[in-house]
Amino acid sequence: MSIIRCAFTSCKRISRVLCYVCDQNLCEEHFDEHDHSFNLLLKSLNDKVKDFDDRLSDLNNEELIENCYEKIDKWRENSYQIIDRFYHKKCEEIKRRFHENIDRQQEKINKLHLKTSELLEEEDISSSAINFLKLDIENVEEEMNELEQTKFEIEVHPLTIDKNLIIIEEINKTNFNFKQISRPYQTIDCSNNLSKSLASNSEYLLIYRMKNLCLINRELKLVKKSLWNNGRIWDMCWSSTLNSFIILVNYEIYLIDQNTMLIQSIQTISRRNWWSCTCSNTSLFLSTYQYGSTIIEFSLQPSIKFLQEWKSPFTCDQDEFIKDIIYNNQTIALTIFNQTNFTKRIELRSLPKLDYLWSLKLDIQGQCHNTLRCSSIDNNQWLVTDFHNQRLFHINNQGKLKTIYNYYTNPWYINLFYTNILVISTQNNFNFHQL
Repeated sequence: MSIIRCAFTSCKRISRVLCYVCDQNLCEEHFDEHDHSFNLLLKSLNDKVKDFDDRLSDLNNEELIENCYEKIDKWRENSYQIIDRFYHKKCEEIKRRFHENIDRQQEKINKLHLKTSELLEEEDISSSAINFLKLDIENVEEEMNELEQTKFEIEVHPLTIDKNLIIIEEINKTNFNFKQISRPYQTIDCSNNLSKSLASNSEYLLIYRMKNLCLINRELKLVKKSLWNNGRIWDMCWSSTLNSFIILVNYEIYLIDQNTMLIQSIQTISRRNWWSCTCSNTSLFLSTYQYGSTIIEFSLQPSIKFLQEWKSPFTCDQDEFIKDIIYNNQTIALTIFNQTNFTKRIELRSLPKLDYLWSLKLDIQGQCHNTLRCSSIDNNQWLVTDFHNQRLFHINNQGKLKTIYNYYTNPWYINLFYTNILVISTQNNFNFHQL
């Protein structure tokens, strides 16, 4: 019979115990140690399972999906407005057609009154005139009979809801990786010097191309367009409250209705040299084209009116220029260029008072003209374009630099279209990247 030694390498003792858990032969001393280590491991695993319960409990909080409810509620509100507008339009159509019939008949009756009055004033009335009058009266009487029997029949079709009007997708926010999509999967030519700016909502992307403002859908097909003759576009943004895009042109600001593509100048905002724009649910924020840039807030409802103004040095120093302002989740990001030392940074401010939250200096060399644009992405993170060095800066929600991505050409404006399409404008194209 062979002697079985303890499984511990350094132990020369004879085995006295077999562990049925791991099928090892152990001496009495090492079995106690071995058994104790298993108990510690089981306790650690049990603690980890309990931790899962705590983490799941933290996730089971509807505050995490309130933003989704807000979007659906906003869609419902906009849909109600569309239905109300359609309803009032049809009511007006019924009223208009009804009064058109009445007015048309009244006009004929007035002519009969005039004709009978003229005949009564004549001394010698011919029988043919009487016969013509009788014929006219008979015609009007026949029309009156028809009018009295005329009623409006309303044919109403049920409102059908396309299930794709609201698409719910689960997106892992940790999977954002721009390295995988260094080249665009599709491009749209934009060879122009008038505008490289971008704006989007959940359905459409707005761009300027070939003298037109163009709405592009998620399949990157042209849906609508409208001729643009109002000068160079510096910036644009979307307002869900107004259901319109907002366009900045030096001293003028325009609304673009998404449904009709009607272009309307906003007359309630005074003329200033504007540069950048962004919208919250309640306000429009504009920055001025100047060093020591000013930020001005305007209400959106019930009308677009001045609310408050922030000036240098609160916004930035006198030798600094705010290059972009972007709203996201009750905060506004500012990209700022300093002309004295050529430094660039991104700052995050909280609403309603633009209180300072954090700032990050960006390692970007060279001058800064029309660029240094940014976009919010998932989980309150940010992307900033580095035009001269062909890069994108990825900043996390704590204001820390996460990654610098190399880009194959000079990026101008940047926009996250829907939830998974990153759009970047360049000198000659609008580039579309799948996330």
